[in-house]
Amino acid sequence: MIDYTKKRFAIRFSLILVLFTISILAVIAVYFHQTIVHAVKRHMKEVIQKDFTDQFMRTGIDTSRPAWEEYYFQILNNKGDIVVSSKNSATFYPVLNRNLLGSAFSGVGGFETLGIQEELYLISYFPLNERFAGRMAVPLASAIQYEKDLYRIVFIIFPGILLLSYLVSRYLVRQAMKPVSDAFTYQESFSSSVSHELRSPLASLKGNLEVTLRKERSPEEYRNAIALGLTEVDRMIGLLNDLNLLASSRFKPLDLFREEVDLRVIIAELYESMLPRIQGKNINIRNTIDSSGICVCDKGLMKRVFENIFTNAINYTPEGGKIVIRVFEGMGKLLVNVSNTCTGLDRNELPNLFEPFYRGKSVAKGKTQGKGLGLFIARYVVRSHGGEVTAKLLDNGMFSLTVSLPLK
Repeated sequence: MIDYTKKRFAIRFSLILVLFTISILAVIAVYFHQTIVHAVKRHMKEVIQKDFTDQFMRTGIDTSRPAWEEYYFQILNNKGDIVVSSKNSATFYPVLNRNLLGSAFSGVGGFETLGIQEELYLISYFPLNERFAGRMAVPLASAIQYEKDLYRIVFIIFPGILLLSYLVSRYLVRQAMKPVSDAFTYQESFSSSVSHELRSPLASLKGNLEVTLRKERSPEEYRNAIALGLTEVDRMIGLLNDLNLLASSRFKPLDLFREEVDLRVIIAELYESMLPRIQGKNINIRNTIDSSGICVCDKGLMKRVFENIFTNAINYTPEGGKIVIRVFEGMGKLLVNVSNTCTGLDRNELPNLFEPFYRGKSVAKGKTQGKGLGLFIARYVVRSHGGEVTAKLLDNGMFSLTVSLPLK
């Protein structure tokens, strides 16, 4: 769909560019023609003023002047009869334009373009005195040749203009459609991921209800079935909340309710709530607090960030591993580093850990539960606060996540 739309827009845009180019070339051609004609008229005026009118005023009619042989020059009376002409115009009899002749006797010169013997001439009528007016003709063959050369050049380069227009159109359409294409790609990926993630809890809930309804059961069994159903519903609600954040992340930062928050308190509360899981896996926890832990942030969202990070650390720390939590300040930032024992993670996977729905290759093969949204949401929330989340794989095999937040 997107490719078809791109091609259609590229063709339409190419046609627009071609029509625009043709219009520009037409304007240039008209301007070029007018410029040439104007140049010829200006030259004729200069020649008339310099070689004819001034000389006529001083010495009268003098057909022996060499300049008269270079142009078609004639002197007319008020009836339009040729009184005298240069030798080269002895047989040159253009149709008389009485309007221009009358204007010349009124003291105003004028021009006309006239075809004579299959050749185009620019003819000027100009005043001399009350008895005579002049007429001068210049062939336009050279000017016409210049125009033909221009059109020939345009004709030669026009296929290149078409190709260039198409290539430029494709590039511009591709650039203009990139956000739309990315949005469609994201929408397809998002819809596929949502369907995949919701299918598992819905299938579990459906199967549990079907098994429960197959026969009469005790109140305790019904309570267990309802409790299991509620667990799956809570799981779906949590997933939908995560998906809502995921959908918003592509368009705008979060709306935050900022206040002074002590991250040490949040970390302590999360530790208490996750203590059974930590003890169940015999994980060794070590805390290092080198800061007051105070920052201005959205308390609820920041609690969610560290809940995701700690859950991620506990899930992927093997039995008997360790988790190290350190809170400190540096470079004008409040830093929280969470490192945990990690096995099977490749350094090449680090850039992908913050992508939605991504789970490590070794993790995907195991039984660890997760949606692949925790780190993505954590980074989105932290970035909305003006901070950053970075990941490293240390030489000692520890996986390290560092959250940096502005102090104010």
